[in-house]
Amino acid sequence: MAQDQSNPIVAKSATTSASLSSRGIVLLGVFGKESAPGALLRVPGGRIEKVGVGSRVGSHRVVAIDDSRVALSQGGRAEWLTLPGSR
Repeated sequence: MAQDQSNPIVAKSATTSASLSSRGIVLLGVFGKESAPGALLRVPGGRIEKVGVGSRVGSHRVVAIDDSRVALSQGGRAEWLTLPGSR
C-alpha cells in the first residue's frame, strides 16, 4: 500500500529549498549510473527536459554530467550548471 506522506526525516534530507531563476536553464537534479548519467533541466518557458550527455537543449549541448552539476557547451564555450542551493 502506498504511503500518503513521507517520513519527515526522509523528506527533510531529500528536499532542498532554493529560489529558481525564471530565466535561463536550471538544473533540477541528476540521476542514473556513472556510466550513463542523466539530468532534469528546466528550460526557459518552464518546460522540464530529461537529458543525457550529447543531448541538445536549445542551442546548447550537454557535454558532461557528474553527481551535482551539468556542463553545457555553446559556441565553443562551456559552462557548468549546479543544483540550486549548492555551491
